[in-house]
This record gives sequence, structure tokens and C-alpha cells, in this order.
Amino acid sequence: MSLPTAPFEANRYLGSVTQIEPASVRLNLPHGYATASSSYSGHYVGRGEVGEFVLIEGETHAILGRLTQVRLPEGERLAVEPSRESGKMPVNPVGVVQLLLSIDLSSGNIIRGVPEHPRIGQYAYAAHPDLVKHAVEDSRGRQQHQVDLAHVPSSRTTLVSFAPSALFGRHCAVLGTTGGGKSWTVARMLGEIARHGGKAILFDPSGEFHTLNQRVRHVHLGGKPVHDNDQGKFVSFPYRHLSESDLFAMFQPSGGSQSPKLREALTSLKLLALDPSLANQDGLLRKANAPKTRFNLALRQHAAAIREPGADYDITQLPRQIYEECVWPTGPGGNASNWGSYDQNSQGYCTTLISRVAVQIGSREMACIFAPAGARDLTEVLDEFLANDQESILRISMEDLPFEHNTRELVANGFGRYLLTRARAGVFRQRPVLAVLDEAHQFLNKSVGDDYNRFRLESFGLIAKEGRKYGLLTVLSTQRPRDIPEDVLSQMGMFIVHRLINEKDRQIVERACGSLDASAAAFLPILGQGEALVIGLDTAMTMPVQVLRPDAEPDSTDIALW
Repeated sequence: MSLPTAPFEANRYLGSVTQIEPASVRLNLPHGYATASSSYSGHYVGRGEVGEFVLIEGETHAILGRLTQVRLPEGERLAVEPSRESGKMPVNPVGVVQLLLSIDLSSGNIIRGVPEHPRIGQYAYAAHPDLVKHAVEDSRGRQQHQVDLAHVPSSRTTLVSFAPSALFGRHCAVLGTTGGGKSWTVARMLGEIARHGGKAILFDPSGEFHTLNQRVRHVHLGGKPVHDNDQGKFVSFPYRHLSESDLFAMFQPSGGSQSPKLREALTSLKLLALDPSLANQDGLLRKANAPKTRFNLALRQHAAAIREPGADYDITQLPRQIYEECVWPTGPGGNASNWGSYDQNSQGYCTTLISRVAVQIGSREMACIFAPAGARDLTEVLDEFLANDQESILRISMEDLPFEHNTRELVANGFGRYLLTRARAGVFRQRPVLAVLDEAHQFLNKSVGDDYNRFRLESFGLIAKEGRKYGLLTVLSTQRPRDIPEDVLSQMGMFIVHRLINEKDRQIVERACGSLDASAAAFLPILGQGEALVIGLDTAMTMPVQVLRPDAEPDSTDIALW
């Protein structure tokens, strides 16, 4: 592997080494007093600007560093004032360079760390953009498909590209405050996935990615057509895909009488779907004064099917079936082979639960869950998408899903659980799939429900922890890194970090990114829109980049108040 350009060019000379420490060096910067920068061969040369990449010469290696401080010696600080200007008063700026990595001059290979420190008096040069690009892309080498993500800030023509395995192979996190460019970056990634024919499932809570137009299928989870000619594809996530814990978090039964009756009612309805002969004329399983023998026999016969995820039942019967569960456990005279008559006390305790369940399953806003007739099942749409080689992005718009009763979080978590189940079954091994979760802080590290039915949203955390071995990878995008569990962030192999102002957010990112030190993190609060630091297990150093404009920009426009 050869170097893309000569590393030491006289016109890029910055200064010489005057002090050496284990992780940094100090330079004389004879051109650092210049009030204007320069250019050479069409590329910007800062001549001693903070943030500039520096190449220090060596006998067998060149050391790449970054200028983190520029100052004047104390005795010369007034020399730059207009009243003190004089050709007889030389100005001698001093710079501090953080050492990042080394480049073998004979082979061009990138070496993490500094095997050979520079010597006093050795020269330092402004690093050519192509050498910076070479350093950040080198560790895995070029592959057939490259994700064109960004360019070097000082050179628009110097693209920074990554192999898909380096960018997504160990999961990816896109972090930054509102307006920093997260959505822009996600859109750029999705455009590249589509260009290369990959597969990604986008969870779009705000609907801002409706602009995507290449190899994409748009579906709406929740909502309804706004007019007769509405071309939107509306899908459902039927209640049978929700676990018992999901339903308990949604319906919030109390821990005394309501929770057991709700559990028994769900079991009875699933049993009726498997053995309709147990139903009375109203389609219910009536227990009052009925013998238990037939019920217990059917329950033993279908026990495994009842516990199976996705077991079918008629949830519209749930309010009335809860009422039917409110019976005494034994018949008259302590007859254990029969149920007793209706227990009015239990019915009274369950009245609020029955009312709450009836309201929720009859709500228009939640029809995509409890009344999915006419809307296609999202799991069926997923199967079609995976089988269609002409589609690369499945965008699931969740903007019409209500926030009430934790519906949005529970549905996203339920579908994430379904994806992980399919992954464990080997569906994604031959063709990996990316689960792209925008506004990830809404769906991770949260507990929903009340004190009696606390339920943690864990599906996407589990995908981050174990999905990689099954071919299910994830991209998490969030403006609140502090709300993402650290054990989930620690699973991310690639970080693209935009502007972060909150100190706690920066500390979380520093702990999660082993290679992000304090000097690099100091740039995070001042990054411009679209600027980011790229930090990855397969990148030899922290790399500042300017993300390329996506082909389809997300609709992130704020609402005008006046």
C-alpha cells in the first residue's frame, strides 16, 4: 500500500518540534501569526490553526497529530497589538499537537499509537487532506462497496468513505443536539444503503423521512387516509403480536383483583380460538356454575399453543370475558370440580378495568392495533419487503401513533421483539438487515406502565447486544445520549457525533467511545451544522468530517409561529 501523496512538502511547512511529551509535542509556528490562511495545490492550508492536522517527520514513520492549542509566549503577547507593531519585535507562536497515530513511510500502513517519538528540531507540516483520508479509511482497506459519507472539512473534494462492515458491522450511533445534522446523516446513510442494494428498516417517529425516494417502501403505522385519493399505505400491528406484559402496561390493571382476572380472561380467549366448542352462544367462555373438567382438559392439550408468541384470539370479547372470570373458585358446598356463581365483589373491583379496556380497544386512534381489519399486517409487509430485491428501505412512519397509554413505545418495542425473534430463527444471516431507530431515546432505557405493571422497553437494547451474530444490526439516532443505557452505547462500534452542548451528554459519549479523549471532545460544543466527529473501532483516530448532502433531505423544518 503506497501513500496517496508526498507527506512532507516544503509549501506545507508549519514549524519545528521544541518539546516532546508522551501524548503531545510543542511546535514553533513561525507562520502562526499570519492574519490570513493560504492554499497550496488547491487545498486549504491553515498555517497553524486550532484543529488543523499536522504531520511530523521521522526517519521511518510520519506521526499524524492535531493542533489543539496555539499561543504566544507570555513575554510576546503584546507584540500583536497595533500600537506595538514593529519589524524589530518578532512574534513566535507556540502550538500544542496531540499525537494520534503513525504512518509507515515505506509501506504506507497505518499504525495505531506512536512507536517512535519525534526528536527536537524535526519539522512539522500541514497534513494533506488525502493523507488524512488515507489514515481514517486504512484499517480495513478498500472493499467493493463503499459508503460515501462525508468529506474532509478543509477539502470538499476529498471524500471520506467507509466499508459497510466498518460503518455498520458493529452497530452505529448518530448523536447530537437538535439542529446539529443527525437527520441529515441518517438520510445520507439510507441513500447509500439504497444505492448499494442493502436492506434497512427505518422507524420514523416524526415522519420527517417521507422525502426518501430511492428503492423505498413507505408505510404508515396508525392514522387513516385523509381523502379518497390518499395514496398512503396504512398498516397495522395487530394486538396478537403484543405480549401479555405489553397489554398489562397498556391496560394498567391493579395488582389485587384486576391483574389475575385480566390474565385469566386472556387465557380463556386464546383457548376459545383453539377450541371454539367451549364458547357459549355469545362467544364467551362462561365459568359461573360450570364444570371445570372440559376446560382443564382443553387447557392441558393447548398449553404450548397458548404460550406461543402471536397466539390468536378475539380481543373485542375481552371486556365481557373479564366479567365472566369474576366467579367463586368452587361450587356450592365446596365442590372443587365446578366453579361457583358470580362474585359480585370481584365484579365491582374489575369495573374500572373493564371500562378502561373497552375504551382503549374501541378507540379510533388505536384501530391499527385493536381493530386492524382492512389494514395489512406489518409483519406480512416485512416479509414482502425482504423478498423484494427492488426495495432497500422499509420506512415505518409512526407519526400517527398516539402517545396515550404508551402505545407508541410498546408497539415499536413489540416490533423490535418480532425482528429479534426472526433474527434468532436465522432469517437475516444470509442478507443482514439494519434496524434504523430515529429518536432512539423514546424507546430505550424506559419503563412504562404503573407501579403494579412496570415494564421495561428492552427489544432494541437486546438487538444491540446480540443481534449482530444473527445479521440484525442497528443504527441509533438520538439527541439525548444520556437517556441511552451505557451498556447499549458500549455495543456501538461506530459513533458519528454532531454538536453536543450538554456536559452530561459529552461525558456519556466519552465513556462509551474508548478512543475519544478530552482534547477531541472539546470540539463537540462548537461543531457546525453537518459537522461531526467519526469515532470507530475500525478507524485509527477520531476524524472530524462534514457530512455530505443527502440526495433526499429530511423534512426537518420547524413550524413557523408568525
